Amino acid sequence: MLKGRHWRSGFLLSILLIVSGCGFHLKGHQQATPNLNGLFVEDAENSKSLAGILQRDLRASGVALAADAAVAKNRLSLTEAFKYRVLSVDENGKALEYELRLKSDFSVVDREGKAALPEQHLELVRELTYSGTDELGRRNEAKLVRGDMRTDMADQIVRRLQAQLD
Repeated sequence: MLKGRHWRSGFLLSILLIVSGCGFHLKGHQQATPNLNGLFVEDAENSKSLAGILQRDLRASGVALAADAAVAKNRLSLTEAFKYRVLSVDENGKALEYELRLKSDFSVVDREGKAALPEQHLELVRELTYSGTDELGRRNEAKLVRGDMRTDMADQIVRRLQAQLD
């Protein structure tokens, strides 16, 4: 009985060491590089918009954002556009499957108005499948997916900003 406990403890300890040694960590906000300090995100008043989510993520990762565009080191402007496309319908013509696209264009200009980061284009695509009978569930699921897509897009923008801004 005592051998079994030692064996299990040794096994769990070795798994813990392997997992921690390979760099595994839970998903969270990554620490931002100092080159993003002084950034101003335009049109971030709506916390559920892509700009609002991006501003929240930047703050959570330790970026000191500028409170006003006039004092900002760089200004980030971005657009977002959702598009729906029906992929399949049932025998009554009711849509069963949709394709949801989120497109975003963003750019960064410095104090003098020069492009610190030329315009970038990103696009995310998700497919939504429905049973055809639950209309309320369909709307709620689409709303949740749009929110997830905005969060994923904001993460991609942060990674591009960190990699390409001086």
